[in-house]
Amino acid sequence: MSARRRQGKAGARWGWSGVATVAEVQLLASDVDLHALLPDHQSPIEEIMLALRDLGGRYQRYVHQDELGPTRAERMAALRLVRNRLELVRSRLCGLPEDIRLRLSDQLARYAISAEPDIDNYQAYRGDVAAVQQIGEVAIDLERILDTPPTTREAALMADLSGAAQQTIELLSALDTTTAGAVAIDSECPALQVGADADTDLIDVAIVSARIERLRHRVELVLARLEQRRGPERCESLRWLVWQLCDLYRRETGRPVTSSALVKNRFTSTPQSPAGCFVLAAVEALQPATEADHWAARRRARILHPGSPGRAVYFAMREYVTRHSSSTGRRGRWKRRRVTL
Repeated sequence: MSARRRQGKAGARWGWSGVATVAEVQLLASDVDLHALLPDHQSPIEEIMLALRDLGGRYQRYVHQDELGPTRAERMAALRLVRNRLELVRSRLCGLPEDIRLRLSDQLARYAISAEPDIDNYQAYRGDVAAVQQIGEVAIDLERILDTPPTTREAALMADLSGAAQQTIELLSALDTTTAGAVAIDSECPALQVGADADTDLIDVAIVSARIERLRHRVELVLARLEQRRGPERCESLRWLVWQLCDLYRRETGRPVTSSALVKNRFTSTPQSPAGCFVLAAVEALQPATEADHWAARRRARILHPGSPGRAVYFAMREYVTRHSSSTGRRGRWKRRRVTL
C-alpha cells in the first residue's frame, strides 16, 4: 500500500516553531462600536475593550501556531523522510552478524534501557527517541574498538549504523513543532512488542529494536492521517475566536446567540443577528497583519474579503449555536403542526 501512495513534490519545512508570545493588540474604541453592538452590557466599556485586546493577542498567537506553519504536504514530506530513516536504522540493526549484536547488546546494557510500560504518550516518545540516540552512540564506540586494523567489515557496519541513527536524530530534532507534537502526543502509542523468545544475551538489542519499530509505527500513523485528509484546512483559530466572542456577547448582554444570515428572507452568508453583527465587527478588527505571501494569509484575505466578509464567521457561529442550543431557547427548526380533520 505504501508503494501505491501518491507522493507529492513538496519539500519538508524543517525547524519551524509554533512557539510565540501573546501579542499586544492595538484596538481603539472606534474600531468596534460597543455601545451599539453590545446593548445593555454589564461591564464598563473599558473592561470589555481589555477583554477584546486579550482575545486578539491570543488569537494572533494561535494564527501563527495553527496556520502559518508548514502545509500538509510539507509535513507529510518530513514524516516520510523520518519514517524511511527509522526503517533504515532498524534494518541495519537487525542485519548485523550475531557476534556483533552480542557485543552491541553488552554496550547497550550500561544504558539500562527499559521495556516497562511508559507513563504516557510523551514519555514513550522520549524513550523511543533516546533509544535511537543510544544505538548511534554505542555504534560509534564499537566502531573505534573494531577498527583494528582499519577498514574492517565490522567497523564499516558500525559506521553505517551510527550514521543512520545520527541522521534520524537530526531529522527528529528538526521536525516542526506541530508535526512533532502530533507524533509525541496525539498518536496512539502501542505497547512494546519485545519477542518472548528473545535471547537473554540479546535482550537489550531486542528492546532497542522494539522501541525503534514503535516510533516508526507512530510516525506512520500520523502520516496516514494526513494523507487521508482532503480539502482546505479549517480555520481553527478563527473558530476559537468566534466562540469566545459569542461567550462574551452572552455574558455581557444576557441575550441568546443566534446565527441568522437572512435579510428579507434572503440568505446572505453573513451574520445578521445582533450577536452576529458584534462578532463579525470584532473579528474584522482583530485580524493580524500576517505574511502576505503565505498561503494561510492569502486564504484568510479571501475569507474575510469585504465582498464576502462573514461566511466563515457565519458557519462558526452556526456550529456554536448548535453546540449551545440552550442559549437559543429551542432546538432545531420550528416544525409546522399538521392538522388532521
